[in-house]
Amino acid sequence: MARKSKGIALLLLVVLLLVLISSRTSPRQALRPKTPVETDDPLPSVTDVPVVTAPPEATPTPPPQIQELLPGLSRNDWNLRLVNNTYILPNTFAPDVTAVRDDQYFDSRAADALEEMLKGAEAEGYSVCIRTGYRPFSTQAYLFNGRASQIQWGTTMTLLEAEQEARKVVAYPGTSEHQLGLAADIMDSKDSSMKAESAEGLPLLKWLREHCAEYGFILRYPKDKQDITGWYEPWHFRYVGKDAARYIMDRGICLEEFIALF
Repeated sequence: MARKSKGIALLLLVVLLLVLISSRTSPRQALRPKTPVETDDPLPSVTDVPVVTAPPEATPTPPPQIQELLPGLSRNDWNLRLVNNTYILPNTFAPDVTAVRDDQYFDSRAADALEEMLKGAEAEGYSVCIRTGYRPFSTQAYLFNGRASQIQWGTTMTLLEAEQEARKVVAYPGTSEHQLGLAADIMDSKDSSMKAESAEGLPLLKWLREHCAEYGFILRYPKDKQDITGWYEPWHFRYVGKDAARYIMDRGICLEEFIALF
């Protein structure tokens, strides 16, 4: 009986060992994925990669205001008054003018500067003549209306259409700088032509372009600024004062561009 009990116990022990071995090598355990092993040096994620960006562009230093470069100047100064198709003089405008050479008149505050410039040109051997100086409103209206009438005469144009054509060759009353008394059309007294293209190359006008700023004048209507000023007149010089004149002529800008700096 005891021998039989020992045999049963031995059989049970063998069965138990087989069960344990089977459970440790089951397919389910073999296919189960392994748990990732944590390390002290994990691979970086996308967000860990440093982003390379372009260096910020340097902010340009803004140019100094015109008041810093030319202290004391104001766009409201009498010698910087702007007159064109936008800034129109009233028909009551009448500056204080004085007689200058060639039976012309000029603003009394700038007449001496004009005479000095003309004498400077004469000292270089040029023959100088003022074709037009100050022109009152009534004279400007007479010239403009006369040209409009000439254009309309013998055509089917309306007066308004004729005036639009006249504006291309004669300034509308109130828009001419000659009414300011600060502008002069200067030509060689030996040359009677007033054609812009041919006058551009006259030695006298070249000298004036190079030296007018020394006397406080600018070439008011240069060819390359016609799209701004509306005019191309190489003989038309305007008084603005020495500081403003040097700034304008040195930089090759027109009066409209200079006033815009304020």
